[in-house]
Amino acid sequence: MNLKKFNSDYSSPMLSKRKKQIGLVMLLAGFIFACSSSLYVPKESTLYKKEVLNALQKGRAIYIKKCGGCHTLYIPEKYGTSQWRLQTERMAPKAKLTDQEKELILGYLTKNDSSKPN
Repeated sequence: MNLKKFNSDYSSPMLSKRKKQIGLVMLLAGFIFACSSSLYVPKESTLYKKEVLNALQKGRAIYIKKCGGCHTLYIPEKYGTSQWRLQTERMAPKAKLTDQEKELILGYLTKNDSSKPN
């Protein structure tokens, strides 16, 4: 059998399109994983009471899901409390955040610390 004939018989446009879609999904998943793995992860320690730790963990999860679904995630330390407050207020309608979700995200991004520099 001619190799050229064999290749043309089994390379359909649909298969090529499907490979591109799978590749794109894998690339996107890699970017999301890379960003989320470098984000601060609240862990149990003497620094946080259990309810504060739970709120930080929920805020992180919502931040990754709702914010990371549309754009690159920023490391929380990049901005101060007032800047994060402005950004969460501005982006909340676009991300369809409830007031509770917005506060959880803001708490995570500022680590519940209002003493950060602006």
